Amino acid sequence: MGITAKDIAERLGVSPSAVSLALNGKPGVSVATRERILAEAIRMGYITQKGSAEAAPNIRYVIFLERGDAVKETSFYSIVLQGIEARAKEYGYNVLISYFDTSHDWNEQIAAICKDISGLIVLGTEVADQHIEIARAHGVGKLNLPMVMVDNATSLVDIDCVVADNRGGAYRAASYLLSKGYPDVGYLRSTVRIDSFDEREAGVIKARRERGLLGKAPMQCIGVGISSEQAFYDMSAWLGQGGKPLPALFADSDIIAASCIRALKSHGYQVPGDVSVVGFDDMPICTMVDPPLTTIHIAKELMGMLAMDLLHQRIREGNRALCDQRTDMLRTTVSTHLVERESVARSFG
Repeated sequence: MGITAKDIAERLGVSPSAVSLALNGKPGVSVATRERILAEAIRMGYITQKGSAEAAPNIRYVIFLERGDAVKETSFYSIVLQGIEARAKEYGYNVLISYFDTSHDWNEQIAAICKDISGLIVLGTEVADQHIEIARAHGVGKLNLPMVMVDNATSLVDIDCVVADNRGGAYRAASYLLSKGYPDVGYLRSTVRIDSFDEREAGVIKARRERGLLGKAPMQCIGVGISSEQAFYDMSAWLGQGGKPLPALFADSDIIAASCIRALKSHGYQVPGDVSVVGFDDMPICTMVDPPLTTIHIAKELMGMLAMDLLHQRIREGNRALCDQRTDMLRTTVSTHLVERESVARSFG
């Protein structure tokens, strides 16, 4: 007998109705409770019920984990899931949810996630080129199964993908700070690198290049961990060793931005009085920190919807399995925009 919503409710000590509201993306539960329920549903391998299991086909949402730091620290994966679920309900699919952990047996995991499904949506935040090569070695490229990757793209294999405009968003953030009169922009750089972060770094470099800053001084890069506690520790250590931040900083993520603001304030800096900070992702934490964080918004739920739209199209047409080279792949890029809050001063000086 499969896991039920009641099982999740009993495990967490919440009501079955709260579980139902959280899993279906409906109001009525707090953000914190929703996140707990979604995380537990994923951990338990819960199958969301979208009607009769005998009548409705299954698709699987796979959360790919190398270390997990880039995924588990935020609610990005769960907001994408809300978009997938919304579209899947319209199309009549059941959504199965699984982790794929690179430290576990690849053959067993591949067999498990591909069982009894019509297609896959993979959250590829932590997917790197070496993972593509390993997946090929385990026969993934021969699967007769449609697949869409979210939050990453690769040139090593033809696969449909939905990504955010990371480079453009970071360029917009850095340009915004420079337009305030700041002489330069520092970079709160994650020491854990993923493709999205590399694209964001390229966006900052582009903005500095356009202002003629590349030849004047190297970009101030402050390396910090990707988790909230590690980022706080690393920023605090850097400041404690005499590091002097530029008056304007761009962070690879909201988690890093919020943690570094905490470290700055603990060392006597005022934000934004002394240092202005811009994050990236527009996660719920942005409105919970002091000051509320200016950031780059990603339409995360829309990314999930678009991934499901694309997967449904491929399933219906039957011509875009990984082993089928007859159809060109599609890369859908979702634009980003700046959300102004209170972590940036009105002007410099």
